[in-house]
Amino acid sequence: MTVKLLLTMSLRNLWRQGRKTLGTFVVMGVSVLALCLLSGYMQSNVELIRDAFMRWGARGHLVIERPASPLGRQVEGAGQLPLTAAIQAQIDRVLAAEPQLAASARVLRISGMVSNARVSTIFAGIGQDVQAIRAIKGPAYEYDVVAGTPLWMETRPQPLVLGQGLAAILGCQVPDVGFAPLQPGDTPQSRPLECPPGPLELTATTRGTARVNAVRAAPTGIMDWGIKEINDRLVVIPMADAQALLNTSDVSEYHLLLEEGADIAAARQRIAGGLADAGLGDVEVFLWSDRAAFYQQVKAVLGGFLNFIALIACAIGFTSLLNASYMNFSQRAREFATLRSLGFTRPFVLALTALENCWLALGASLAGIGITAAIVWAVREAQIMWTPPGSSNAVPVDLAWVAPTYVAAVVGVVLIAAFASAIPTRKILRRPIRAVLSDA
Repeated sequence: MTVKLLLTMSLRNLWRQGRKTLGTFVVMGVSVLALCLLSGYMQSNVELIRDAFMRWGARGHLVIERPASPLGRQVEGAGQLPLTAAIQAQIDRVLAAEPQLAASARVLRISGMVSNARVSTIFAGIGQDVQAIRAIKGPAYEYDVVAGTPLWMETRPQPLVLGQGLAAILGCQVPDVGFAPLQPGDTPQSRPLECPPGPLELTATTRGTARVNAVRAAPTGIMDWGIKEINDRLVVIPMADAQALLNTSDVSEYHLLLEEGADIAAARQRIAGGLADAGLGDVEVFLWSDRAAFYQQVKAVLGGFLNFIALIACAIGFTSLLNASYMNFSQRAREFATLRSLGFTRPFVLALTALENCWLALGASLAGIGITAAIVWAVREAQIMWTPPGSSNAVPVDLAWVAPTYVAAVVGVVLIAAFASAIPTRKILRRPIRAVLSDA
């Protein structure tokens, strides 16, 4: 009975005082709107960068390397010992026993000079297991060229994909477009490759004997890696051609993609344990994000900004609620005194005012979330693209659905509202009933 009475009275009182609380309603709704939109923007950017590393960069979930120094444990590709053919055979046996492994690809880092009949310049790139890399990238990222054909579609001998900047240096016609992942149902846009006639010559210092080796390869595609500095030096070739260039059977690292929903930490522990049991104590398994400095920096900056906005939103919402509570409840002191004279207790009046504020906060937060949902839907439908600073390709302006933030916003605003109501109400209830009713 008491609960029903409290709910009925609080709703009626809120409706009766609606005009006085309209400003507070708008302030709280806008605060929730800003918090939810920022959280959605942060989540979409984190997911975009995660996909860029895991799929577009083909790192997968785990990376196996053989670090030679503490630096190698902090920076990917720095200070790594090669994985010899014998070590690769042991790694392959360990990976064959992993139940949640979806794909594994070997990568060999290469660098040297690339030249044609007119230009000679340095390059830095990779040799890769082409079909395995395609499996890691998945359907959205497998067509990874902006002109020509990707390596996995090539049947010509010794194919080679160039970064956009390096292709321009070598005289190729580079389309003024960036890479964009394919959406479900989309067909990749094919553009012809226009480069000077003749093969390219790749020259590198071979492993072990410090001799110079050279191979010839035909450019078959132009790739946009997303970062200009990488595009200016990038060469991607099949693993066999890279090993032939360096005169080695070694590789630099393994990239592992796990099945959807796999326990990444458990898989990492199993693989690391298998490598240790095989006597490969100096071979380590890293999470894709362990040494992804850019990902960690962006996540930290966006997370800090989100926390700052959340604190500001809480402060503004609490101040607005507190001010509205003082103005509203002070004018109703005689009403509260009358309720107490009729036998209603102080806790009843405290609960009544708390519920009034909670209804107001709940309505404002739901309105803010409703507007958020409309904006998120509109932005996702618009498919807006923009090119961030330091990037060579356009990325989608997206907002994610972040249900935990919506729930936390509702709960947080309601709790703040209940707390804000208690401060002026307790002050009013300290006065004797007779003194309040006798006031003119």
